[in-house]
Amino acid sequence: MFVLATSPPSTTLIRLSKPNGPNRSPVRKILCMNQQRQSKTSTGKSWILPTSLSLFSSGFILGPLLDGLHSRVDLVVYKNGAFQIGPLHTNIWVPFLLGLFYCTVGLLQLLLDDRTSTKPPRGNLDKTVISLLALVLFLELSAEMYKAGVSDNIEAYILFALAEFLWFSLDRTWLGFTIASLLGIACPLAEIPIMQFFHLWYYPEANIEIFGQGLVTWTTTCYFVYTPFLINLARWLKTVAETTSDVDITK
Repeated sequence: MFVLATSPPSTTLIRLSKPNGPNRSPVRKILCMNQQRQSKTSTGKSWILPTSLSLFSSGFILGPLLDGLHSRVDLVVYKNGAFQIGPLHTNIWVPFLLGLFYCTVGLLQLLLDDRTSTKPPRGNLDKTVISLLALVLFLELSAEMYKAGVSDNIEAYILFALAEFLWFSLDRTWLGFTIASLLGIACPLAEIPIMQFFHLWYYPEANIEIFGQGLVTWTTTCYFVYTPFLINLARWLKTVAETTSDVDITK
């Protein structure tokens, strides 16, 4: 665009240049940046809900089956809400409690992965299955030794040594060892108020008493060995959820 400007004693032709690019106000730019940031955040965390539901469902279904390895030899006896399906002795609240256990531990591990690593480890189905088989064999061995009347001290020594070996074989990280140790201590203690106030189960051959409730000392190793399986399960379910989400986005 040209403008003709006249002034005595000469005439000047002035060219007005257009601004390059769209003229966006600062407010509009800020809104666009916020929308892009929210879009990236929602996409990056899209795995949380499906992974949480999958973990809870796994604990709801698989948890009582694994727990049944101990209840069938009367290591733990269920009281209020107890029922039996074939050889499985359990409690109506056990699926919900184990679903919450799977979900809590799994999400905790995944959040720690995001915080402690720039590239969080991805799950692997083969490793998940191997850790599950190791857990089943460990629980079965502990149940058979209990059924055979092996001394609590001897069984504890054997299971503690085997638990360390399984951690070294399946995980081999100090973070995993720390989480497994904390769960081994915290979970038996968490059973105390459940037994004391709700009377859902008890241990008939308890060898230690805390706050008036009997526990079996070597059950800490069972929670310890449970941890590598839950870590691998959570990572694998997250990988599946992310892969499914990426496929949906590309469509």
